[in-house]
Amino acid sequence: MSNLETNKKYCEVIESKIKLDAKPVAMKLLTSEDDIPDGIELINEKIRHCEMVRKASLGSKFYSTIEEQLCLGGAGAIGLREMPEKLANGEKYYSLGRFKDLKTAKKLTSKLSIIKDIHWGIIYAPLDEANFEADVIEIITEPIGGMKLAQSIVYNTGEKINPSFAGIQSLCGDAFSNPYIEKGINFTLGCDGSRKAADIKDNEMTVGISKYKIEEVISSLELI
Repeated sequence: MSNLETNKKYCEVIESKIKLDAKPVAMKLLTSEDDIPDGIELINEKIRHCEMVRKASLGSKFYSTIEEQLCLGGAGAIGLREMPEKLANGEKYYSLGRFKDLKTAKKLTSKLSIIKDIHWGIIYAPLDEANFEADVIEIITEPIGGMKLAQSIVYNTGEKINPSFAGIQSLCGDAFSNPYIEKGINFTLGCDGSRKAADIKDNEMTVGISKYKIEEVISSLELI
């Protein structure tokens, strides 16, 4: 099957098993302009990565370079630039009152999921319109959808799930970079930025699935 046909199948299975108000989103990092698939145009506004995820979940497909990324922390997490120094060293989060002291802030920021290799761009598309192999698929769902996805994972592994999140850099670090780096799956409860800018609802969470795990998740969803 072509990438598009495979992604349509994945989307059909997910939508038949998981309660969704928006499409799963396929994303792929690009090393150069030559990697852009046919029919994918440059986004025509400068917004945050999490807003781009939301925009794609509502039906848009496009690519972005660093120039279209409004949130430099998000862009740093997903590998489009180096992480801004004051975010990397915890100063920014400490100044926002997120931590009791700078040492604690630095302890957390040193553990955030950040893609070190710098890429030229990134594609976003609804999963059933993605004519490329996604690096990561993000699913915005209610906790019951997260529960079903968790069940699809333990069906094959027999191991408990250990999500990694901190209420900071959610749709960028937690849901994209973590699965990308770990070649796995991660669950996140969102962050202030994604809930405010990308309209992630109070009753929604996000699950990121790497390309190395999506077939396993889909086959398990079909069986349970």
